[in-house]
Amino acid sequence: MESTIRLDLTRILEATGELQHFLDLGAASLRVAGPLSQEASEALIFAMADELEDHLRAMRARQGTATIHDIRIWTRDWIGEQEAALLETSPGSGDRG
Repeated sequence: MESTIRLDLTRILEATGELQHFLDLGAASLRVAGPLSQEASEALIFAMADELEDHLRAMRARQGTATIHDIRIWTRDWIGEQEAALLETSPGSGDRG
């Protein structure tokens, strides 16, 4: 059975300088989601963190090793993809009929 080590995502985001970008993405996601309970808001943010963690693990597995520079690039790419997806789904984005 393969062992799993939990990443300290906050520390990774701080070390890469991407913490504020992740927080901004979370705030934008909450705005797009509309009014949510505190529990639902927390669930949304934790789900985002899990998705980012999965992405970082997959990228590291694909590459074999990772430097802080690699992790920064992977994180920025993931955040950029999430922001683009938010723009496509947000009200007033021009995608509606």
